[in-house]
Amino acid sequence: MVLPNNMQKNLLPEEINFLSESQLITIIPRFSMKKIELIGSKIPTLRAMRREQVPLWVALILKSQDKCNIVPPEWLNLIYLKDMYEQEKLNPLQFSSLPYNWLELSKILLAKASDDVADLSHQLRSVIQDLREIRLIKIKNGLRELNEANMELTNLSLMEINEIRPFILQVMGKLGKLYEASKTIEDEEDDYDYE
Repeated sequence: MVLPNNMQKNLLPEEINFLSESQLITIIPRFSMKKIELIGSKIPTLRAMRREQVPLWVALILKSQDKCNIVPPEWLNLIYLKDMYEQEKLNPLQFSSLPYNWLELSKILLAKASDDVADLSHQLRSVIQDLREIRLIKIKNGLRELNEANMELTNLSLMEINEIRPFILQVMGKLGKLYEASKTIEDEEDDYDYE
């Protein structure tokens, strides 16, 4: 696929989703199976009705075949997400500590395993959207604090970082050039003062 220059060094949302599918997640299988060694990962021995951790992509395949239930992560519930939303509102300079791939996992699980989630999926989607919007506003406000050396991105997800990355790199590059130019001018002035 041909992409604009500013997006060629960025990951596509589909690529980020693909990376997130390597995340281990707990399932409750409805069948038994011996362990399978794969390149880069393994599927442990599965026994019916015994919780086991497998990569998300395996869980999704088994779920689509109606061979397991997916146990949603602890953070994927209405109470926790509403609490994180309140923390976002109360701390305008900090991001709440959500998992690194919370956006991708919640989207995948609500799309493909919503029947395994305890809360109503439309309520979860609503709170997730609210969280997403307030975090985007905080990111935009945080751009004012950007300088040539760094920007603090603590507790941002991969998707959030990926969205702002092209802009941030471009701005930081220009700020770095301005900073070096100002240092050069200061050094020249210092040399001039001593003469």
